[in-house]
Amino acid sequence: MRPVVFDGQFGWFHPANGPHGVVLCSPFGYDALCTYRGLRRLAERLAERGMPVLRFDYPGTGDSAGDASEPGRWRAWIDSIKEAVAWLRESTGVARVSLCGLRLGGTLAALAAQELGGVDGLVLLAPVLSGKNYQRELRAHYRQWLSIPASMDCVHEPDTDAFVEAYGFRLYQDTLESLRAVDLRRDAQQPAARVLVLDSLDAGRVDALVAHYREQGLEVERQPFDEYSKFMLESLDSELPRAAFASIENWLTDRDGDTMASARANVGGAADHAAVHSATHVATHATDHIAGHPVAPNVVETPVWLDGGRLFGIYCAPAARCEAHASATAPAALLLNTGAVSRIGNARLSVRFARRLAQQGVSSLRVDLRGLGDSLPSVDGLNLDALYAPEGVDDAACAARWLNAQGHRGAVLLGICAGAYIGLHAAAREPAVTGAVLVNLQKFTWRNLCDEQGKPAVAPATFGSTRSYLRSMCQPRKWLRVLKGQSGGLPVARELTARFAARVAATLADRLERLSGIELGAREAHRLIAAVDAKGAETRLVYGVLDEGVEELECHFGAHGARLRRFHHVRAAFCERTDHAILSSSAQENVMSYFENFYRDSFSEIARTDTEPAHDARATRSSWRQSRAAQWLVKRARAVRLFGEAS
Repeated sequence: MRPVVFDGQFGWFHPANGPHGVVLCSPFGYDALCTYRGLRRLAERLAERGMPVLRFDYPGTGDSAGDASEPGRWRAWIDSIKEAVAWLRESTGVARVSLCGLRLGGTLAALAAQELGGVDGLVLLAPVLSGKNYQRELRAHYRQWLSIPASMDCVHEPDTDAFVEAYGFRLYQDTLESLRAVDLRRDAQQPAARVLVLDSLDAGRVDALVAHYREQGLEVERQPFDEYSKFMLESLDSELPRAAFASIENWLTDRDGDTMASARANVGGAADHAAVHSATHVATHATDHIAGHPVAPNVVETPVWLDGGRLFGIYCAPAARCEAHASATAPAALLLNTGAVSRIGNARLSVRFARRLAQQGVSSLRVDLRGLGDSLPSVDGLNLDALYAPEGVDDAACAARWLNAQGHRGAVLLGICAGAYIGLHAAAREPAVTGAVLVNLQKFTWRNLCDEQGKPAVAPATFGSTRSYLRSMCQPRKWLRVLKGQSGGLPVARELTARFAARVAATLADRLERLSGIELGAREAHRLIAAVDAKGAETRLVYGVLDEGVEELECHFGAHGARLRRFHHVRAAFCERTDHAILSSSAQENVMSYFENFYRDSFSEIARTDTEPAHDARATRSSWRQSRAAQWLVKRARAVRLFGEAS
């Protein structure tokens, strides 16, 4: 596969020699993050069966230019599919083109196919049939997210007509008005010669859609999509819908000479599959020097391959007229994957932040570590052990060295959750890493927890942070639930007692070690931080005040990470209104502003942002003490704003 850019849209072309091409139309927002790996695998499988495939990002989404808040997005999304079809036809000379769309991508594909005419096949995977229902679905997803522990202490977005948000992605008023008018049961007249519908969500509406197309004389086939619920899970847990993909492959190749091409493509089994990956690897070398393209005012992005074509990333830099704003030799930002999410980031954070930095004169690289996004190998599934594997640290170090080779004075890492773990270990050993901002780090060290099937052999913790429990103890309604038997108070009490005991034991061990000089128990976290400090990499461990990662920090380094004060280059910092995965708009702004100010103070002369003033460290500690007192003395008291460093 190779990256392509057309009319500002970024995409991937999967080459093949057959006469029938396919354009994949991705879903919107969080659905696209969940299914990114799966749709890549579908494109690869179709290419293996002789069909050239193009998958791409709509304007204002993914790696494409623009922002979702811009007016005219709905029209632009439909037009971008038409442009993708034109690009595929012109680039490959295919005689026929089919569209395959998932969720909102299916709806857009049907509408674009109607306007295009001459589309051979249309595959609709759980399409959005009613725009009004889809908006209600997004609002329900947002309310569901607010109910989970990971969203604690975030700012609730207002229920407004200006936008609808789900998991950090927004559809704005202009797009919503266009979407509300959509109903596939009456729209998209004769979109293609034949249609395949896979859906198990709304039988009545799907029946009406199938009848609608059959009345128009179209060849329509309907199949179940029983794997939908497992496919649409969070990106780490998303499972390939193998039966659905097989149905799509067979349906698309059941035409003329495609059957022969399919047979030829499948000869050799595993050996052929290896050859495909070899061809993919070779293709990457042919595109090492793909030209940069503008994506925002004064911002140019260039797709790049690292480590001999194994790792993929996008280098984002100021345009030529912006180069005088910052030295070309300044450190660049290296944006790591958050969990199993591709380089785009939750809520498209990595893309938006990279372009924001470039407008301030700071270059960046957002990279996919191995097995993630569009890097090699292409995998069917992932687990926690893979996310925390040492190979990921090797890849982060490789990306930092690449930035160094481009003339930058090293790399300043930004990692969230699992990305924070990878970033911390890379900062401890890689000379090219000059600094790091590590957000909501959950573990300092990792022991493989998954069994042979990739499932956690140890049940994940079901308890939130201690501070969240202490805060809830100030709420009478929580005690009322305990008294009514609606909530288990005893298990919580046991957990809090165990945590308190573990913290006391760690504190005593630390003090005895300092007195005697003898290491007591496992001290891997201390050795890791000491390695980062000795290397001189300025590092900040940033936590939401109620994040579960604070437990790990305080277990090893005392309340508020106070024992980090003995190090010169490592500090802990805390900020309120910051959810775990950085999905809320307030959390995104907190992280971006913190990184900008940290970079300015440590590495650059870029101007301080106006969004967040610096806090004196002593004032921060004083505010923390006041907030803890307030939690016990005032019911429902919220922690005061903490966005400085505990030093």
